[in-house]
Amino acid sequence: MHRADPYLRKQVAAAAVQMCADGLTTGLDSGDVSVFDRDAGLIYALPAPSPTWPIRSWAHTRAEDVAIIKPDGEPVAESYTEPTVEIPMHLKIYEARPDVNAIVHSHAEDSQVFAAAELPIPTLTIDAYTRLGFGPVPCAKFGIVASQELGLNMVEVLGESGNCALMARHGAIAVGPDLDDALLIAVLLEKAARQALRVAQLGATPAQLTLEQIFDEHTARRLRSGELVLDVQRVTVREAR
Repeated sequence: MHRADPYLRKQVAAAAVQMCADGLTTGLDSGDVSVFDRDAGLIYALPAPSPTWPIRSWAHTRAEDVAIIKPDGEPVAESYTEPTVEIPMHLKIYEARPDVNAIVHSHAEDSQVFAAAELPIPTLTIDAYTRLGFGPVPCAKFGIVASQELGLNMVEVLGESGNCALMARHGAIAVGPDLDDALLIAVLLEKAARQALRVAQLGATPAQLTLEQIFDEHTARRLRSGELVLDVQRVTVREAR
């Protein structure tokens, strides 16, 4: 087993602080972050509250507070804390998606409106549509907090290539090949929710963007037929295997 990487500990702690700055958490231990170092076989995750660190805000997170576990959920000797209670969901996603190395679980205000209503978030602008998966942000079925069911529901709604989704009555998740990408997706998801709510206040009901509004007609047709596939992470297309 490889030793823990101090840089990744600092990166996860910094992401917790950034979540507060970006309005992705409502305080206390709402939401969480994890990073999977697949080469070392170690997962770095924000901690669960404890008597020694009750977590009033992620804004005060230190590198040494970050929990370190194996892919089976077992803490390593270098971990001074237990991982977030939502770690079963993180583990399920990492197991199902080898392309995912970072997860941001947010509790932001506007996206939670859609999660509360169990409705998808329409992506009404080009940046939201292309960066959030070329369609509305879907909402998963409800799952009890910290349950295996919740993890399985999120795996199902993300599918093989999705990079974000809502958690019914709960929040949202954003995934990526690295933490910078997952944080960006989380911010864009919240922006898309805010835009959708404001557009609704105008009394407007714009149609959902389509592939034909992003790609030429030939490319869009090949995408729909399955000859081409979308690379959501790179916002490009490639030949189907």
